[in-house]
Amino acid sequence: MRSTGVGNLFLLLGLISSVVAIASLVWGALRRDDEQGEQLTNTGYIATFASLAFVTFATGLLLAAFFGENFAFKYVAENHSTDVSRLWWLYRISGVWAGREGSLLFWEWLLSGFAAYVAYKRMSETDRLSNIALAVTNFVQVFFLVALFIEKNNPFKVTPTDWIDPATGKLLVNAAMNPLLQHWAMIFHPPTLFIGYAGMTIPFAYAMAALITGDSSKKWVEHVDRITVFVWLFLGIGIGLGAVWAYVVLGWGGYWAWDPVENASLLPWLTGVGLLHSFTVYKRRDGFKKWAIMLATVSFVLVLLGTFITRSGVVQSVHAFEQDPLSFWLFLGMMGGALLAGGIGLLLRGDTFAGADEFDSLLSKESSYYFNNVLMLVASLLTAYLTVTSALPKWLPGGGQSFGAATYDAVARPVGIFYVLIMAVCPILAWKMTEPSTFWKRAQWPLVGTAGLGALLMVVWRVVLWPNWAAEYAKLHPTGGPMPPPLADPVHGWMAVIGLLVGALAVSMSVYLFVDGALKRASAREESFGVALWNILVKARSQSGGYLTHLGIGVILIGLVGSTMFVHDIPATLPSKAGASFAAGDYTFAFADIVRQVRPNGDELNAVRYNVTRGGKPAGTIQPSQLYHAVQEQATVNVDIIYEPLRDVFVILEAVSDDGQISMNVKINPLIGFVWTGFLITIIGTALAVWPKRRALAA
Repeated sequence: MRSTGVGNLFLLLGLISSVVAIASLVWGALRRDDEQGEQLTNTGYIATFASLAFVTFATGLLLAAFFGENFAFKYVAENHSTDVSRLWWLYRISGVWAGREGSLLFWEWLLSGFAAYVAYKRMSETDRLSNIALAVTNFVQVFFLVALFIEKNNPFKVTPTDWIDPATGKLLVNAAMNPLLQHWAMIFHPPTLFIGYAGMTIPFAYAMAALITGDSSKKWVEHVDRITVFVWLFLGIGIGLGAVWAYVVLGWGGYWAWDPVENASLLPWLTGVGLLHSFTVYKRRDGFKKWAIMLATVSFVLVLLGTFITRSGVVQSVHAFEQDPLSFWLFLGMMGGALLAGGIGLLLRGDTFAGADEFDSLLSKESSYYFNNVLMLVASLLTAYLTVTSALPKWLPGGGQSFGAATYDAVARPVGIFYVLIMAVCPILAWKMTEPSTFWKRAQWPLVGTAGLGALLMVVWRVVLWPNWAAEYAKLHPTGGPMPPPLADPVHGWMAVIGLLVGALAVSMSVYLFVDGALKRASAREESFGVALWNILVKARSQSGGYLTHLGIGVILIGLVGSTMFVHDIPATLPSKAGASFAAGDYTFAFADIVRQVRPNGDELNAVRYNVTRGGKPAGTIQPSQLYHAVQEQATVNVDIIYEPLRDVFVILEAVSDDGQISMNVKINPLIGFVWTGFLITIIGTALAVWPKRRALAA
């Protein structure tokens, strides 16, 4: 049997194992009171492990084919890397998820791993709730395994015979991995996203199990709380790495373009925020039960929506694959079925899942959590709707239209600022109601910190940010005319100022919570401030991780204001000769040299080197380049960046003409370093919150 056939056999055995698991777990649940029911349940757990084993064999076979350059696999032929750098072996691994077929297999492998993890953790108990949740997870697996047998999704298709030289085994066609994917960020970006996507199945499965069993206790939340934080963390890492890749590889100077596939990764992250906060109320106050069920379902459906957008072809995206009618109906059916199951379940079990959702005051944790959920749900659903409007009938609002970044920004900016404001204030609110005097006492020092940090940010806004907008405004109005004063501009004036101040509040509040907590602990335990702060970090990890995450989001908001609203774009053309120079903002670029290389694999590199000065003082040397990939017959850009604390100087080589004229593009990106710093703080905070607790470290 050919190795491609072996791969399909493993998938078939994995599919059979999942079907056996479902049947055994459901039948065992129906006969749970006798010995045969327990045996059937155990069979379901073992079949779940078997499904993981078979899918692992299939994935390992594909990975081995990449390392062996086995071009009998059409998928390997189309997605093998031609890179000859030190990262070549990592690109061979990343080939597994570089294309349509392999990425779906990788997703299913991760999903089978999550299912096996649940089975491993719950096998000693085999409680009814976990048994049904595991059956639901296997049911989702069946859909993915069936999808892998659709021709366009199958990674084990045989390469056409006319593609391969029978004598040498080498390819006769120019098929290879897209060179844009041959970057370190794209080695890690897809798998981190897929961990988040696959893992969102688990809270959904337990939510369905809670509805099916009628168990409205917090038991199901306790089973999936840390898993949900873990997968939300990886969703965030994936989104961040994708932003890094877009910034340094695509050459347009930004990191988020509101592309449909980009949106697809953001949507479950947003609802995941609401889901995690709902879990907190569920566990502590016996409330938000319906919110938790609904958001677990919606998050799972939005994950499927991302797959639907990517694979159905109904929405145009530079990241999407070609249209596939079978995938269209399969994933549409999965989304509809999940929504129907959640909706009917809540309708039938509404009384059972009635919780303590009322709040007596807007100054309460319950109210902030409620508005958090509403904002996240509305933001995600509105973004999802705007993303798919081009595929909707014209009689619907926006139907048949595609919306650009300006529309998304108009919605996201005020909603995002308002959300961060709620997030910043929430930690100092009490349950049920916060007395105004108590609120003011807790808010005083954070407001002092906000005033200080806000004053610095106002100087940055006026001295660093506003001149960039003034230059862009002049380009937009070449005929002249007076420019509105800063505070008369609704976006670059008032909205930017409010955004910076809200970001300052989020940062100040988080710092205050750490300082206040450390001072109180130091006084109570007779510890030094440093020791007390360290103990808070390592012993109250869930709370400290939350504070760090809030701090990171505040820093990100500050960075977003600068790097999305005040970018200064300067195109330039100059000859490639000594003495040639051009100015971009406060910077002067003086031509130094052109470098040309032909690499061992036939790729051609053209690079231009410039010496950069600012105010007559050296600011660095940059060398943007273009690389022409011989096999793919495609050119990519390698940008170069001068990193400064308050700005990036982003330089792209666009073209070198036959007569030696060099076309460049320079972007002054202010405060973009705050985005990357905030992203890192957020990841550290979330990782701290999800880090396993040990009894020895208990406070």
